[in-house]
Amino acid sequence: MNTSEIVLLATLTAAMFNVGVIWLTQVVVYPVWALVGESEWSAYHEAHKRRLPGTAFIPHGLAILGALLLIVLRPLYVPGWAAWLAFAIEAVMLAATAAYWAPLQVRLSRRRDPRLLRLLLATHWIRVGLITVFGALLCWMVTLAFS
Repeated sequence: MNTSEIVLLATLTAAMFNVGVIWLTQVVVYPVWALVGESEWSAYHEAHKRRLPGTAFIPHGLAILGALLLIVLRPLYVPGWAAWLAFAIEAVMLAATAAYWAPLQVRLSRRRDPRLLRLLLATHWIRVGLITVFGALLCWMVTLAFS
């Protein structure tokens, strides 16, 4: 196995971890927030925020780093456009998170607001889709590289 194949497999690993986390978050974690009472809201969100580095920030950082490296260290049978598309998907997802979902989360952490929670649940599917498509693209790239 060469360096480009190792980078591809490492990026796939980060991508699939992120796919699992994002679906669990969308289907289980966020809907349960509606059950958290007003008096527990701040403590709950502080606990949630403390757990984000290991479950979100580091894995997403590894995924975008891997996507960037794949542009330069692309396995032989993986088309260049696929590496660029993978990076673009991750870049759009991270930019949208920074511009939209992170500020929405900050607003939600300050106070329990059912309207904001509904907005999060409705719009977060876009992020779920981007992360899932990134994972699927990486699976396809691995198939090309190792077949």
